[in-house]
This record gives sequence, C-alpha cells and structure tokens, in this order.
Amino acid sequence: MPVNRRHFLRTTSLSMVAATAAATSAVAWAQTGADPGAPGRGATGRRMAGGDPGEAPGTQSRSAAGPGIVTQGVWRDTGRDRDIPWRLRLPDTATASGAVPLILFSHGLGGSLDGGAEWSRAWAEAGLATLHLQHAGSDRAIWAGGLRAVKAAASVEQLLARCRDVRFAVAQLLQLQQAGDAGWARIRPDALGMSGHSFGAHTTLAVAGRAFPARLGSELAEPRFKAFAAFSPAAGSNPDGLRTITRPMLCMTGSLDGDPLGSERSGDYRRAVYDHLPPGAKAQLWLEGADHQTFGGSGEVGAGRAARLAGRSRPEAPVALADHHSAVIRSVTTDWWRAWLLKDAAAEQRLKSPQGLATGDAWQQG
Repeated sequence: MPVNRRHFLRTTSLSMVAATAAATSAVAWAQTGADPGAPGRGATGRRMAGGDPGEAPGTQSRSAAGPGIVTQGVWRDTGRDRDIPWRLRLPDTATASGAVPLILFSHGLGGSLDGGAEWSRAWAEAGLATLHLQHAGSDRAIWAGGLRAVKAAASVEQLLARCRDVRFAVAQLLQLQQAGDAGWARIRPDALGMSGHSFGAHTTLAVAGRAFPARLGSELAEPRFKAFAAFSPAAGSNPDGLRTITRPMLCMTGSLDGDPLGSERSGDYRRAVYDHLPPGAKAQLWLEGADHQTFGGSGEVGAGRAARLAGRSRPEAPVALADHHSAVIRSVTTDWWRAWLLKDAAAEQRLKSPQGLATGDAWQQG
C-alpha cells in the first residue's frame, strides 16, 4: 500500500471482515437488579467488574456512572488473537421500554472505554444505547512509551486493526441480540450508528466507506451502520477518498481544534472533511473556542496528555466555554441520532436550525 507509515501521524493529524472465529465474552453488570444472562452462542462468560478491563472485582470507573444500565467486558477475536474490551450503556427502561438504537463509539489515540462517556450519558437519557470499544495498540497503554510510542501508534496498521475491531463487534452484538441475550436483546439491529473522536473519527470515516489505496475501503467499510458522527475528524493526505462516503455524516470541530502533537493550532483544516463529502446527508458543527479535548467527551485524556508531552498548555477559551460547548454537542448529536436512526420528525426539524449556538459558532447541512 503506497502510504508512508512513518508519517501517518502527521498526514492524518493525529486524529486520524467481520471475524468468523468464536469469541469469548467477559460480562459484568455495573448496576444491581440486572441479570447478565448466559453468554452468546460461540462465547464463554467470566465475571468481571470494574471501570477498566483488568481492574479488581467490585470497582467501578467514574465515567461508567450516570444514567442508564452499564455493563462491560472483553470479547476475544480468536481469528486475530486479539482482545476487544467493550462497555455497553443502555437507557433505563423507564426512558425507553422497547427496542433501542445503538451507537458504537471509538476512542481517540491513547484513549480507553472512558472516551465519549459524556456523550453516551446524554444519548442514554434520550433513549439511545452506546457501545464503547477499546482498541489495543492505540489505547492508553501507549503512553507508557512516551511521545515516540504515541506517534508510532497512529499508523495504517492500527487503523486497520480498529476497523476490524468495529466489524467484529457489530457481528458479535448482532449475534447476541438474535440469541435474545439479556441487555443485547433490546438493541434494534436496523438502527445502528458509528462515531468516534480523533483517531476514532478516522476509524469512523473508514468504516463509513472512505476510499483508500489498495482497495482498503471495501475491506474496512461496515454496511450495517445507518449514520455516523465524527468528533474532530481530519481529511488526511487523500481528501478525495471522502467522496465515496454517501451515508449520513456529522462532522464536529472548532476554532482551536488543532493537532495536539503537530504544528496546526487552528481547527480550520478539519473543515476539509465536510467540504469533500458529497452533497446530501452531511452536516457540520463548528464551535468557536473549542479545542481537541472539547470533543473527547470527558474521560478522554489523550488530547490533553498529548499537548503536555509536546510542552503546550491548554488555552483558556475551551475551559471557560466548556459548559456551552458540551450542551451544544449533546443537543446536536442527540437530535442527529434520533433523526437518522429513529426517523424522529421533531429532531429533524430542530436540526434545520440548532438552538443554543453562540457568536462564532456555525451549523451547515447539505
């Protein structure tokens, strides 16, 4: 494949298959009163509690708290000899008693299951489930190796691994749903969405059908997703590859959403993603004063840690505007999912002119 792997971090600006093997599933319910049920077919179960895979039983992560019913575990993709930690947040039955849409969330470079936690809590309150994945090789374990390891993890190989994680997870969750497994049985298989932050946004674009050299796009795309949301995406070195994405795509960035490890300080270059997507079901949210960390969704420390490694402190604006930015992101993304996954006419109407935008913020559709 004609890609310079050494410079993949720079060209993708940091934020840059279904497996047929049986899987093992480690399942834990973070709230009492819920029955985890039997593992799905082709899987064996082992008890696990805690906010992070491998934590001592009985612990719970800060980000797992909040609305909804939370369970987490690890799937084993034996075909790739790879563990895939996951966390599922379902809306309370009082909020959504029937089958619910599900959004898969992919964390940024150096992230974990905590990435996007703030967004998944908002979505749960709106009757939407979220499945967080953690990607070995580009997760928070890379920080132990310092800046060189972080840069090395932003590679073509890791992007491939992430996309295969996603496709494996979709196959697994659908198997569990069809088997009537507790919790998973509530998922609507015809209402799946995909989202991610930073490197997770690159994962989202790839899974949505972005064209790559050597026909990688056809290998990475997942056809069962109905809509997508990319937090801090970047067009990379081949923006024309975005023209093959035809399903609904929401792009989110801001004026200070630069490259945490590179020279870019402005988020202007990220607008190229929206500009290169074909006309139709696309939208872009621009937030004045928002930086890379703004879009991580709390618990996602990668962007801030990357900047510190590069000797930079966080600007004052995103801290002062944090509540405003968070409220707008929660509102817009919730309406986006409800419009495209639930055909909610009221949400569609609100997306024509989102409320709460401040001076300098912008919204585009079409």
